[in-house]
Amino acid sequence: MTDQEKDYESLNIEGIFALLNNDLEKAKELFIEAIDLEDDNYEALCNLGKAYALELDFDKAIELFHNSLIKNPKFVESLHNLAVSYYRIGQINEAIKFYKEVIEIDDKYFQSLFNLGNCYYEKKELKEAITWYKKTVEANPNFLDAQFNLANTYREMEQNELAIKTFEMILTKWPDDPTVYYNLGYSYHIKGNLDKAIENYESAISFRSDYLKAIVNLGLAYEKKGENDKALSYFKKALEINPDITIVRERTEELEKQ
Repeated sequence: MTDQEKDYESLNIEGIFALLNNDLEKAKELFIEAIDLEDDNYEALCNLGKAYALELDFDKAIELFHNSLIKNPKFVESLHNLAVSYYRIGQINEAIKFYKEVIEIDDKYFQSLFNLGNCYYEKKELKEAITWYKKTVEANPNFLDAQFNLANTYREMEQNELAIKTFEMILTKWPDDPTVYYNLGYSYHIKGNLDKAIENYESAISFRSDYLKAIVNLGLAYEKKGENDKALSYFKKALEINPDITIVRERTEELEKQ
């Protein structure tokens, strides 16, 4: 390795360190210096693009990611970040195009698989979103966000049995996550299984005592079961947290008249 190559590498590494410490101006200076030293500078161009993306200057970031890909058309990091930038400016189809280029090179690149799911979800193409969320889970079974989005998309498609199965599977790995208990409870709630809904809402608030949505839904579930005293106690607890929820205030007033 020549001294120049060492200089390029050290500048790039120092720039990454500055980027991680959110010193964006310093990072940009270091990456620009690295780019000036080396012709084969696709990595530094990509990193400079990341710095501009963090500043929300996506036009400049996109330009730099494209320049990086001119140097190395198969550099997955530039392809992925280019797709992210297009997504951030609302060009979903362009984002999909470049995420798919990533997958053609590395079909286990779970971040791009996941973001493809999010793109199709954004386009309301829920079946396609599910396909990519499932591929994400296959590539990285420990990626909670993908499993969570998969379960929620099943529920949005009114496939509640699959949603419940997925949330229950998530709990085998993350048994202390209140949001999973809440969403599992909600899936049971809309299915009409109030006892299982209540069980999971109560689990949610056992981990987060001020989990407002779970508390409100507990009140609604108990009221639907005809257990108005319990419903009233949860509605009052919800109003202690936020007194401005109209439906809760109305239900509280109605139950207090009975």
